[in-house]
Amino acid sequence: MSIPIPAETPDPNIDTPVIPPTEPQPVPEQDPPGTQPPPREEPPSTMPPVIVTPGS
Repeated sequence: MSIPIPAETPDPNIDTPVIPPTEPQPVPEQDPPGTQPPPREEPPSTMPPVIVTPGS
């Protein structure tokens, strides 16, 4: 009776893989503090939602 041997050893760093160094991410452009965009308004609904109950 032979003991099955795995063909490949699992990667010990499977939970924390080694990530190759990449270029730093560009800093996203941000508005200066204090400038708030206008609040987004919902468009008026022309038809109210109709709730359909099954079996009626």
